[in-house]
Amino acid sequence: MCQYSIDDYDPHQSSLNEIIYQFYSHTYKSTTFTCYVHLQCNRGPVPSCLDWSEICDGKIDCIDGGRDEEYCWQLEINECGNDEYRCSNGQCIPYTFFHDDSLVPDCLDGSDEVPMYYDKRGNCDKSEPTFACEDIVYCFYHDDEQLDMANNTCLLKRFNKHFKCTKTNQCISYRLINDGICHCDIYENGLCDDEFTYVHYARNHISFQTICDGFTELIPMTIDGRNKTDETDCEQWQCNNTYTRCDGYWNCLNGADEIDCDSLPLLDCPLHHHVCVSSETGRLACLPIEKANDGKIDCLGATDEPNLCRKNHYVATNSNFYCKNDSRTTCILSEDLCNHYNNCEHGDDEQSCDKNENFTRYGSVCSNSFVRIKSDIEKFLCGRLKDTTKQQIVHFSLDSDRNSIINTTESNEKRILRYSFNRQTKQRCHRGFDLRVWLDKDNNLTTTTCLCPPSFYGDMCQYQNQRISLTMQYRALSDAWRTPFILVVMLIDDSDERTIHSHEQFTYLPMRDCQIKFNAYLLYSTRPKNHSRNYSVHIDIYEKFSLAYRGSWLLPLKFPFLSVHRLAVQLDIPRSLDSIQNCSDQQCVHGHCVRYSHNQDGSTFCQRNQGWSGRYCTIPHTCICSFDSLCIGILANNRSLCICPINRFGPRCLLENTLCELDQNTRCLNGGQCIPNDEHIVSERKFTCICSKGFSGDRCEIADSKIIVSFDKDIPISQAMLVHFIQVIDNASPERATTFKTIPIHQNSIIIYWSRPFHLVFVELFNKNYYLVVIQRTFYPSTTIIRKINSSDRCEHINELFNETIITLHLLRRIKYYHIPCQRHSPKLSCFYDDIHLCLCNNHGSHRVANCFEFDHHMKSDCLGRSGCENGAQCFQDSSTCAQTSICVCPACFYGVRCQFSTSGFGLSLDAILGYHILPHHSILHQPYPVQISAALTVIMVITGLINGVLTLITFRSKKLREAGCAHKWP
Repeated sequence: MCQYSIDDYDPHQSSLNEIIYQFYSHTYKSTTFTCYVHLQCNRGPVPSCLDWSEICDGKIDCIDGGRDEEYCWQLEINECGNDEYRCSNGQCIPYTFFHDDSLVPDCLDGSDEVPMYYDKRGNCDKSEPTFACEDIVYCFYHDDEQLDMANNTCLLKRFNKHFKCTKTNQCISYRLINDGICHCDIYENGLCDDEFTYVHYARNHISFQTICDGFTELIPMTIDGRNKTDETDCEQWQCNNTYTRCDGYWNCLNGADEIDCDSLPLLDCPLHHHVCVSSETGRLACLPIEKANDGKIDCLGATDEPNLCRKNHYVATNSNFYCKNDSRTTCILSEDLCNHYNNCEHGDDEQSCDKNENFTRYGSVCSNSFVRIKSDIEKFLCGRLKDTTKQQIVHFSLDSDRNSIINTTESNEKRILRYSFNRQTKQRCHRGFDLRVWLDKDNNLTTTTCLCPPSFYGDMCQYQNQRISLTMQYRALSDAWRTPFILVVMLIDDSDERTIHSHEQFTYLPMRDCQIKFNAYLLYSTRPKNHSRNYSVHIDIYEKFSLAYRGSWLLPLKFPFLSVHRLAVQLDIPRSLDSIQNCSDQQCVHGHCVRYSHNQDGSTFCQRNQGWSGRYCTIPHTCICSFDSLCIGILANNRSLCICPINRFGPRCLLENTLCELDQNTRCLNGGQCIPNDEHIVSERKFTCICSKGFSGDRCEIADSKIIVSFDKDIPISQAMLVHFIQVIDNASPERATTFKTIPIHQNSIIIYWSRPFHLVFVELFNKNYYLVVIQRTFYPSTTIIRKINSSDRCEHINELFNETIITLHLLRRIKYYHIPCQRHSPKLSCFYDDIHLCLCNNHGSHRVANCFEFDHHMKSDCLGRSGCENGAQCFQDSSTCAQTSICVCPACFYGVRCQFSTSGFGLSLDAILGYHILPHHSILHQPYPVQISAALTVIMVITGLINGVLTLITFRSKKLREAGCAHKWP
């Protein structure tokens, strides 16, 4: 018998998830209010009622005493730690959460993210009760600002963190940022230091990719008494290069970088000619490159003189059509062309339009809504003058034709045809899911009910719930990146029963979830909550394979007067070697006292023994969890809270999970370990593989790339070297990963295995000697690369390439000479570097040009502060984001996987003497003489010892010999 049904069900929908997705994809248009009723408040005449977001919103909404603002002063005086950001409403969040996701703020008032110009509710107009929409106070948004802080810090004795204005050296509080007012003096170019991070970066950061590109990005710098920008002293610069070729702009003064960029030219012109519309005849013509940018207008709209409409005052312009002979200098938008209105005084913009076409006077031939087939002239003008904004930040690329092909086709992304529900005019359940309940199918007797999201309750989801809105991000040290953990998040009170009001469980795998934020709602077991009790969030962490306990955190709820308590935290998982911090508490009867991890106030709790519960483990309880699971507490409904092993699930861990055992399609290959994903996660992937060394991929099906590097005999080889892998990412900065390798004595080759994508590989020997090993525009996994390094592959320092005069120049001036070494030393020079960049020498057309990216030559090797290495060892990881592997490089006298062992107390060690002489993967016959001699002596000593032992046993088998000497008595 079917107990529940959905009225608007479509048989084409394959899953309940798809049904719910479609249900919530419609616009939310409620005809009645949802109310917060757990605060006595006279909001006004019915149907007016209090909304949860009106509590502590800065204005009194309860006209009978202002109870909605009564305790909000506690937020005003709340202070945050040095590593925290203070929201405008007084809430504290980790500073790393500041401006990390504009769509999901972490502050209750949304002040940690950049406000948009439109109402934030525009993102939340769907029926779906999303986490980001339901827990944001919208009235804190100010749509007239888009401020963003730059990366500057003031350190004062009085204040821990301030923002420093570049122009005035003034220090302002971080609280003044994003308040809609420019507190730093405004530059003559209209910029303000405390707004627009990306603009501030582009105006102050010297970028190789935008040097001498025809557009002034940098604010003028005073160098040797003169104002210099990225567009001054460009005589030695190759303007037609990787980043300017066919980007739609005349970066070269004569437009040489845009010649022959049209794959389907409208006019067949000779070499070194531009296509344009003649200003004299109004027809398409070929313009010699010599006439481009010569100060004389030859083309309609001055397309041959782009500087006339190009504004070099740091503000992008889309007005690219120049009106010739106007009494005032006028540049108009392409959308103003051919709209039957003279935007230019002399009608230049209507000169070459089709006069026979009677299209709407409100449109333009270049508008997206224009459907008539354009003439060739109209196609050219609309394409040449298209309203595109030049990128302010351009990233490193290896593609020499990165702008040549413009893909205008639609994405091949799989499209799913969605069924449209016939939603009722009145949404009875507000943001809940409407469901029909069958009471008697034979008599066709039914009723309806609402499945409410956690933020609402009531028969029609008309009431707003008291709740904890929790966002968590976890961090693990490098020795635990491949260890899955179980996180148990509980809402508890301070009663003797230590009631667990609600809970959530998550599986956290650092190599997969290092950048993931876990979101959860925690609800009180009573409605309303008991105001006489103090509530906290208690988090336990266990290893998923062994169920070993790793630690706990306590997050007190400091503002009980809030209807929605927003918590955003970042927590560090304790190391496996760190012993659980026990304590002494005589009140803890049937358990043991444990200190919370990283808790400065020394808070403790009583960790219960099996069969006991309560604040002090004094309440007996019979656990109903499965025999191989853990019972860690009692819920408000008197049921056990169970932690399941990896092959079980369910509230009592009685259900077996065979996903990783039976299905051939879900088995991890090549020795990988399968972990079922959490049941509540909706994803096409139902499992995750932890791959064994040498393999990667969703099912560990991809073998690592293999690079065999050998060195020419002329290259002095050190026994240790660093290998730098660079992954080039579209529209993002290159990602770098570094590993450490040792070269055995008497060898000049080494094998490197790498699981991550890469496009460049550099080997760094002693004293910053870099060698270019691999350069590939496309990464192919599981390939073997054999490379012999010659002296010509060495990256020379600029001190070896330039004279003293150029070397001593400011970087802004010196970088404009960087194409010269590639041309002067072609083709021997493959790369070079300065203190900031690594540069390649590439062929671009008939020229050889430099292509540089920023490279930190002194990068700290500590696995981004999460090193699991000991005794001051360096830590290298395979990725700067979610790393999967790491390696510890031990200092002298230390060894071990984590450098945890020391040889300092044992004098000389045979391992230390012979370690670097041993050749891996070679037989004893091919080992060096010291290794062979040592092995021979070891074998001789072992054989001698065995013979001596056998003879000793034979000798002492005689009873008389065993008794010899035992009866002597000395006086």
